[in-house]
Amino acid sequence: MTVREILFSTGIGLGLLSGFSGIAAAQGLPVLTASPGLPNHDPLSTAVPMQRGADQTKPLADHSPPRDALATQTLTSPASVLSAASEFPPGTITSPWCGGIPAGASCCGPVGAHGPLSYELYFVTGPSLPVAGGQFIGALKTGWVVGGGGRSLMFNQAADRAWVLDLGLTYTANQGRSNRIFDVFTPGPTDPQTGEPFNPDELNPFFVRNLHRTTFNFALGRDWFLRGPGFLGAAEPGNIRVGAELGGRWGTGHVILIPVADQTTHLRKHDVFHGVFLGVHADYEIPLGATLFFAGIRTQWGYTWADFIPPQDSDIQDVNLLLTLGLRF
Repeated sequence: MTVREILFSTGIGLGLLSGFSGIAAAQGLPVLTASPGLPNHDPLSTAVPMQRGADQTKPLADHSPPRDALATQTLTSPASVLSAASEFPPGTITSPWCGGIPAGASCCGPVGAHGPLSYELYFVTGPSLPVAGGQFIGALKTGWVVGGGGRSLMFNQAADRAWVLDLGLTYTANQGRSNRIFDVFTPGPTDPQTGEPFNPDELNPFFVRNLHRTTFNFALGRDWFLRGPGFLGAAEPGNIRVGAELGGRWGTGHVILIPVADQTTHLRKHDVFHGVFLGVHADYEIPLGATLFFAGIRTQWGYTWADFIPPQDSDIQDVNLLLTLGLRF
């Protein structure tokens, strides 16, 4: 391409650019102008709308909000907005996971129709005292219980009371007494060649060596918090909780019996049983950041319908005195 052709092309481009600028100004459209003193600046970010008419160098009034106002609106914290809104229902409490924002307002989702929801895990251990029942009364010594489980707490709006659903497992072991003798059905002697019994089952005297029971427990209860709200995030150190529960048990167990005639051997009897229990408890609670630690005592009376040693009555009534340790989340 010659110098003349280059100059001719450049002139045509400048003419077209000037024509388009004039048309845009006549129609009141924004004209793209470069900002002086800002090298490598994008001209699209500095477009200024021009007034219609002869004087096309005077820009229209800028009605955008000041930069300080925009910064103030941008940096306003959600907590301050929430505190000013005051649109939350009674019983709303702050959440320890949301930086003080009321639970359910931002990151934690809804907390229930009537009050907060919470859950806890616990461990229990303590003595088990047989107090009444069938042939086991007088045949068992004080036993020991270990167990654990989980509880779901459904608070009211003030968070000072809660309905409780309790699910757990326990294992109970009792040693027997050798001075309590009773008759138990045992298989009769068999023919060593055919394996057929010579006689039907027989009654023979035995005493209990030990009894083992494993149970699945389920209960519905009610808790009261005596020193303010008990929900995590609103609980105060040193809160005291009391409560009561009613529930059922389903389990399996076995008893080891020692024959009086030959104490070098034993007889094992197994049974699947069920029962009910009634309990009361008291706990002392201490918040620990995002969890809450509690310790207390629990007393339970239970009735178990069992058939460990037919034809004797094997029902058991016992009282458990339990130490409770747990964490609420």
